[in-house]
Amino acid sequence: MTSLFSTMDRLERDSGALLNRLAAQPRLAAAALLLLALVTYLPGVLLLPPVDRTEVVYAQSSRDMLKRSDYLDATFEGERFQFRPIGIYWLQIGAGKVLGHKAQHWITTYRVPSLVAGILAVLAMWALLRPLLGERRAIIAAGLFAVTPIVALQASLSIPEGPLLLSIVVAQCALLRLYCALPADNRNVAWLAALFWAAQGFGILLNALAVPILSLSTIVALYVFDRRLDWLKRLRPLWGVPLMVAIAAPWIIVRAHFDGVPFSGLSFGELIRALGGAQDMKWKAAPLTFTLAMLLGFMPGALVIVPALQGIWRNREQALARVLFCWIVGYWLYLELIASKPALYTVQAMFPAMAAAAALALDRDGRLSIPPLSLKLPWWLVLPGTIAIFAVVLGVSGTMPSAAVVMGAALITLLFTVAALAMRTGRANAWVMTSIAGFALFVSFTFGVLMPHIQMAWPAPRIAEAIAPLRRCVTGPVGVAGFREPSTTFVLGHNADTNVETLSGWMAGGDDAIAVVEDRWQPNLAKALEARSGKAPPRIGCVEAFNVMRGCKLNFSIYATGSGPLDANCKIDERFACKHPVPATSDEASRCR
Repeated sequence: MTSLFSTMDRLERDSGALLNRLAAQPRLAAAALLLLALVTYLPGVLLLPPVDRTEVVYAQSSRDMLKRSDYLDATFEGERFQFRPIGIYWLQIGAGKVLGHKAQHWITTYRVPSLVAGILAVLAMWALLRPLLGERRAIIAAGLFAVTPIVALQASLSIPEGPLLLSIVVAQCALLRLYCALPADNRNVAWLAALFWAAQGFGILLNALAVPILSLSTIVALYVFDRRLDWLKRLRPLWGVPLMVAIAAPWIIVRAHFDGVPFSGLSFGELIRALGGAQDMKWKAAPLTFTLAMLLGFMPGALVIVPALQGIWRNREQALARVLFCWIVGYWLYLELIASKPALYTVQAMFPAMAAAAALALDRDGRLSIPPLSLKLPWWLVLPGTIAIFAVVLGVSGTMPSAAVVMGAALITLLFTVAALAMRTGRANAWVMTSIAGFALFVSFTFGVLMPHIQMAWPAPRIAEAIAPLRRCVTGPVGVAGFREPSTTFVLGHNADTNVETLSGWMAGGDDAIAVVEDRWQPNLAKALEARSGKAPPRIGCVEAFNVMRGCKLNFSIYATGSGPLDANCKIDERFACKHPVPATSDEASRCR
């Protein structure tokens, strides 16, 4: 035990020395934050398969626009989304142009704007908060923000919320600086006002009024506190608003081009919801949904969020604390009372303020200490708990862990356990460093190693892997019946998402094609073939998978229609051999719709 505490003391000293060194050398601090963001985000960007629904719809739409050389009409399988701004498509098209034709087939290409914006958001937060927080606090705040799971997810996927992170950070940190500026500084803040309005414009071009709503909720909350708005003159609205409008105008122009009157096809309710952002819920969120997502998504900073909020409330007479409090509470009230956007796409807007508040709570009177009311998890609970989480994920998916998975899980468990021990024993420097390192590794491991390793969870890539040898002999289209997720189109090509009628036509007509049929649709395929006086060719392979979006297991049979005996180089791997007979009856209720 003495040896353990001696090791913890040494870790505390080394962590404190590293933080102080970073605080004393801004260039080194910027390099460290850049490396932290890259380590956290890049593995998911490179290795995570296409994530169904939102990400794939954006990526496929951008890829189709590139193919057509059409930079205005963003559609997915013929469907146009009036409420989705054009900016995200232009960024993804730009990435495709820069990386070249071959890269346009990779999901990674369309994630590059999110990756770059996520990294810049971390650096911008550090740079803009340094004058108010101080060097060491700004590093801690930026580090806590960088490794939060929701921020990392958005920086890793091809969705507008990734680039939007940068607009949020720049707009709100500029607003914070402008509010806290002394009257004597009024002549020297024009550049902050320009940043604020430019970020608003780019935010609108990316995700409608998401950023303006965030800033407005902060300003309204500030007015409730101090009953004055004279400080808004520092925003230079006379030239700032036209700047914002000029940057955001392409979205309205594009909509006017297609709609005549922009958004004319939407009802008033649909229009109001659309202006709040690109993502919309199909149902009203349960009370405190956003609160729960805010706390879980802000780990590890959530462990000190209670004293952090308490601290900025107690010090609300100070301009910095007041803005941070109004930023968090104003937007939180908007989300809980009004918002119709999924929590996963909204709560990250509060994280820069929460991270700054956490840094203030940790770094008091010139030294780091664990504040009272922090959530101090017992290390002896964290150790088995972390192992259990990984074991459950692998067990539910039916996946055997690889050496990389075991080693990664072990290292994360060690870091989480040391962080918990540091928190319990009051070693704040060690907690900050091990928590940030632990969550950086946790995010990169989860998105870059663990999730790709669970191959059953990715039906479309798994089908593509199975039929890859077959494509050497069969050059016709691929059709899949029984799996209707966007990744089918992105991975397997247009018209891959089809039905048994089309597949039966290929089989009966002897077309050169590949048909993939989920077992629940086999009886329907048999009926369709019978009506055409045809029959299915022999199965040449099977794929087991799991539809995560629907929560049901899938079993696919693979057919090569119109082909004779297959060449040895074209045969499907033994891993995809069929182990079960084709079902003879249809169970409509069990279908994975």
